[in-house]
Amino acid sequence: MTDEDLLLDDAKEAFGAGVVGPCDICGVRQAVIVLSKERFKLCVLDFLNKSWIKTASPPAAHTAPFHSTTVFLPTRAVPGGTVPVIVLSPNKEIKHPSALVVPEVYGLTTQVIEAGVRLAHEGYEVAIPDFVRIHGMNLWTWGKLRASKVLLDGVHISQSSRGRAYRILEDCRKYLLTRPLVNPERQAVVGLSYGGSLALGYAAQTPGLAGVAVAYPYMIHPESWLQYIRCPVFVVAGGSDPKAGTALDALHLAAGRYGINLGTMVVPGAGHHFLSRVHSGYSAPEAEKAWTRMMAFMGHCLAPPVPKAPPRPPVPPSVVAAKPAAAPKPAPVPPAPVSAPLSPPPAAPPASPLPASPPPPSPTPSPRPTSGAPPPPTPKGARGRGSRPAAA
Repeated sequence: MTDEDLLLDDAKEAFGAGVVGPCDICGVRQAVIVLSKERFKLCVLDFLNKSWIKTASPPAAHTAPFHSTTVFLPTRAVPGGTVPVIVLSPNKEIKHPSALVVPEVYGLTTQVIEAGVRLAHEGYEVAIPDFVRIHGMNLWTWGKLRASKVLLDGVHISQSSRGRAYRILEDCRKYLLTRPLVNPERQAVVGLSYGGSLALGYAAQTPGLAGVAVAYPYMIHPESWLQYIRCPVFVVAGGSDPKAGTALDALHLAAGRYGINLGTMVVPGAGHHFLSRVHSGYSAPEAEKAWTRMMAFMGHCLAPPVPKAPPRPPVPPSVVAAKPAAAPKPAPVPPAPVSAPLSPPPAAPPASPLPASPPPPSPTPSPRPTSGAPPPPTPKGARGRGSRPAAA
């Protein structure tokens, strides 16, 4: 085909045809391939790194990896009946896992939004509910949540305010399952600080999760709830954060006691909220290392690698360079034994001679007749016992 721009107006190109023309995304005239019946063309050399979507944007326009929407999710957990939820959806139209980001006691802070954006960049459907902007949340309720973690040295999940948060999280998780491109078998929960404690308590009540990733959480009470966590847990904490250090020690004890699959990362010298860009203790290098480890853990839980066949053992060079040995020849089959000709049966031994029979007694001479005639001749074979001469 000649290098002409007839492909843009020609709908006769077949699916998968390789032609020469301009790419629909970058606009550069090069070898392209038709990837749909609508003549959507994509560069052959770079088609794996671009989004397979139909767009009305002009050539060379940047395609965002995800888009965000705000959904007022119906729920019975609050008097108003709805809760605002930010949903981040990847633009690539394939089945993808989902993640639930638990907000802090302050609501949707910078680090909470950053966690959701990083997850969306990894290709996960993300839901972030807002606990602060709901009906019934006032200064008094917020103050109780804020003071309980400080005065009671942790988050008590048995309080009524936490129960409402768990009901909202459960409604968000079920809403993600209804999304058309969400894989229902792969869901995870992410939380930071106070949201990390809520994430641990929620994982103890939700057995179908694939993983839980938290950063510098407070310890939950009662600690016996940790025995119900059946998914892998990853915890990021700062070395100079006493609250997170206490929770991390308790998690290590619970992991040994209840058999929890626990992974940890301690950043030396980092304090609380070291992942927040607006916090004074933020450090970009340490934060990037922590985010990288958390995203790697989420990828291991939500998109496990395909198991590969074990590699073959290496062959010594001497064996490789040597001339391959000839295949062994099959052992010759011995010929079947030839049967010897049948020998004549041995001659029977000669029979022993019978004893000689006594000679037959001589015939008794018959008395001469009185007449002087001679006797008639005896017929041949007529001699024997009992034979009588013929009558005259």
